[in-house]
Amino acid sequence: MADVLNFKCPCCGAALNFSGKTGEMTCEYCGASFTMEQAKAAQEAEKVDAASSDMTWTTTQQLMITDEDGKVKGYKCPSCAAEMVADENTAATECPYCGNKAIIPQAFDGIYQPELIIPFAVDKEEAKGKLKDFTKGKKLLPKTFTEGNRIEDITGLYVPFWLYSCHAAGDVSFSGVKSKKWSDANFEYEKKDYYDIGRSGDMDFYRIPVDAATQMDDATMDSLEPFDYSKAVPFDAAYFSGYLANRYDVEEKEAQPKANERVTNTFREKIKDTVKGYSEVTEKTNAVQLSNAKAEYAMLPVWMMTSSFNDEKYTFGINGQTGKLVGSLPIDQSLVKKYFAISAIIGFLIMQVICCFIGFSAVTEVIALIVAVVTGFLYTSYLKGTMNTIAVQKGASQYFVEGSFKPGRSSDRFMYSKTDKREKTKSS
Repeated sequence: MADVLNFKCPCCGAALNFSGKTGEMTCEYCGASFTMEQAKAAQEAEKVDAASSDMTWTTTQQLMITDEDGKVKGYKCPSCAAEMVADENTAATECPYCGNKAIIPQAFDGIYQPELIIPFAVDKEEAKGKLKDFTKGKKLLPKTFTEGNRIEDITGLYVPFWLYSCHAAGDVSFSGVKSKKWSDANFEYEKKDYYDIGRSGDMDFYRIPVDAATQMDDATMDSLEPFDYSKAVPFDAAYFSGYLANRYDVEEKEAQPKANERVTNTFREKIKDTVKGYSEVTEKTNAVQLSNAKAEYAMLPVWMMTSSFNDEKYTFGINGQTGKLVGSLPIDQSLVKKYFAISAIIGFLIMQVICCFIGFSAVTEVIALIVAVVTGFLYTSYLKGTMNTIAVQKGASQYFVEGSFKPGRSSDRFMYSKTDKREKTKSS
């Protein structure tokens, strides 16, 4: 027996039935009607939407770095378990990840050799200066924090990263709406035409970074981007001299989901930018396939420092190539209340001056109080925002290769229309 073909309503998903009276496919649930061509087009769109992504990466065979004894020297932190390789020129005094001072000299069974490395371009004195500048002008910062800050303990660290490059191609489907409004003497009308939209394209991405150390906060590392890969050089152990180098503990396959997410999000954004002429556009599905996809192992330079305040740890990172600093600072709640009160009073006084011209009343006084509270809230929110410069990166727009985007399939299928009318309110 042949399979029965069931059509679903593009509007609500319920079953469509053919109406001999109207000659159209009708939804008994929401009342929408469609021609047979529209119903078939919606069915075909569902098949396109069912496409899946294929995102796999390749890596080169890694070499192991060891000394004549088959080991490498370094330090291990008993607090956070970070393992950091170092040479005889490096004397580590504390763990840059957690601030623990009891790190232990240790020999390790080698370290995987990175394919490339970006050397430090920012020295320790410059990094210390940037840390000092970061705390200046922060009105909500507790005074005791800067007094007890161990800025001398800032540590230069080569952080392991996986760098993902690929050619991405795929399809994205959307629901689109075109609106038209008009009115007559009694009613206001709005007609909405609903469309099924399909777009495809392909583009290239170059060296999207994903950190390969579990001890490193992903958001902090994201915030240090971008690095200038034109300054990357083939690995040479001499670059490790005087610095720590973290051994990676995130396998390449474990880092892939984040790279996939960043590629997919930027792919979707670029494709959506090609959808024009609609008042509303909502993404339905996406499918991305990768080719020429490879992951490289790299060491990137970071200055790290961890400070403690009121039993909380605050980590600061500086891009060792560009000097970009990110971190979060503690907030003194008594100072929040102080600046809220000051800004609220200023807002209230300004409203009192305005009331001198427009007149005083119970309503204007209530408005003045509301303005005062809103002013205090907005100002303290702004001050809090300056205390944290860490932000997770969800996309890969910085690693999109300019000029590589090529649009592909483009389809816009009209699905159905709905017209709403609303009675005009009678003017008194």
